[in-house]
Amino acid sequence: MTGGQDTAVERFAAARLWAAGRAPYLASALFALTPLVHDTAPPRLPADEHWNVHLNPDAVRDTPVPELGWWLIHQVGHLLRSHHARAEPYREPESRLRWDRAADAEINDDLDGGPAGAISPETLGLPDGLLAERYAELLDLIDVPPHLVGCGRAPFTGPSAMTALERELLARAVAAEIEARGGATGGWRRWAEAELRPEVDWRARLAALVRRGLAQAAGRVDYSYRRPSRRAGAVPSIVLPALVRPVPRIAVVIDTSGSVTRTGLTQALGELDGVLRAAGHRWIEAICCDTEAYPVQRVRRADQVELAGGGGTDLRAGLAAAAGADVVIVLTDGDTPWPERRPRPYVVVCLFGERGSAPPWASTVRVPRPPADAAAASAGRIGNET
Repeated sequence: MTGGQDTAVERFAAARLWAAGRAPYLASALFALTPLVHDTAPPRLPADEHWNVHLNPDAVRDTPVPELGWWLIHQVGHLLRSHHARAEPYREPESRLRWDRAADAEINDDLDGGPAGAISPETLGLPDGLLAERYAELLDLIDVPPHLVGCGRAPFTGPSAMTALERELLARAVAAEIEARGGATGGWRRWAEAELRPEVDWRARLAALVRRGLAQAAGRVDYSYRRPSRRAGAVPSIVLPALVRPVPRIAVVIDTSGSVTRTGLTQALGELDGVLRAAGHRWIEAICCDTEAYPVQRVRRADQVELAGGGGTDLRAGLAAAAGADVVIVLTDGDTPWPERRPRPYVVVCLFGERGSAPPWASTVRVPRPPADAAAASAGRIGNET
């Protein structure tokens, strides 16, 4: 190494120690970084997907060690949150720049003490706590102030020092350290929770529960004289009934009270539409309900449902109206009284957000509430549209 390269590596080591002292729960990730020194590196220590940090010797020499350490914590955030892999849909140069800024905003929303001009939700005028994908959508609607700077991208990908499995194990070890130590900021705590206890995607769970209910309903067979039995030829003097397997009747009870947003209902109805079509059902019997059940709407697609209501919430009326169905799917925020006894149909409850609850006799899938933003606010409540 030349003298400039030696100095860059020494200052990188000092910055890493500073970063580990500030965020000890990230120490194992910080010490997994491999420095690569070359003159083409951008000044803010960008890291590639193989955990190589690219050091520009002149920039590293002229930047204070605490600022270098701050950028190392920032780069570890990119790596642990898989921003390189999540950037795949943003290949075009303009959309990739938007993604880079959005990824910076996801990390820096709770990383204090950054250098002047660093991108963050606050400097962009956007809400905290969102994922980079959501920030990318919002950045498409605003002008980014020219004085704000991101960390930049590595000019090339260096050698791989860890396998994909080793990187996954490192991420889980960091998540366990965050949970054990405490003291991490909110964004890191949320990441650790998701890393250690990943949730099954609500769409997959909804599809599985609906298929289970349809299978149970379709398994109910009965005798019918509407068509002859295949054994009728053996005893021509006797009319034998045939076994029939009825097509399950499905009802969707839609909570149209004032506390449920149209955004959430549209999202869940769209997913439900796909599930039922995949199961071979071409009709949806929709029952809107606030404190009363509105007339049944039999439609072919979920977007044909006309939402009615907007008052208080008591879904017992909606469940009573759907009592003749084989499978009932309830879309609600859970802020409602429930029947004390299990209804006859198989019931799946889709809960919006984190506050509401479903009865113990129902199969439940929790649907994350869409982030509060300008688009959701302009959509308004159902009660304002009816």
